[in-house]
Amino acid sequence: MQYLEDASGVTGRLLTIRPALDERLRFFAASAHLPAAALDLGGVGRMAGPACVAPAAAVALWDAHRRGDLARRARLQEAIWPLNALFVRHGAAPLVKLALDEAGYPCGDPVRPQRPAPESVRGELRAVLAGIAEALDA
Repeated sequence: MQYLEDASGVTGRLLTIRPALDERLRFFAASAHLPAAALDLGGVGRMAGPACVAPAAAVALWDAHRRGDLARRARLQEAIWPLNALFVRHGAAPLVKLALDEAGYPCGDPVRPQRPAPESVRGELRAVLAGIAEALDA
């Protein structure tokens, strides 16, 4: 085993996990809402729903981190944050499915007992994705 995935949703928990790894394992933050913070704590990546919805932004944030471009990394983190908030409010599966539908890949409703995101969220998702695209272009 080379990697550990923390999916606790508590980025600060990485402060507890990291010393226990004793440099034998590297960690991914699966549900870190602030990927820049997880990277600063020594994380080697992130696997999360928002990264699936805005993969170019996730890659750009990683690239900015690796180059030491903390200003760009911060701008991207700030642009991605509203997407994290949508995930928290509506759940991973409903948001991913809505985003896929919005991108032209209809895949139906989430499996019960989850409910689809309300249709009213579609406009909010579009606005968030436009903000992320703007940050990528900056």
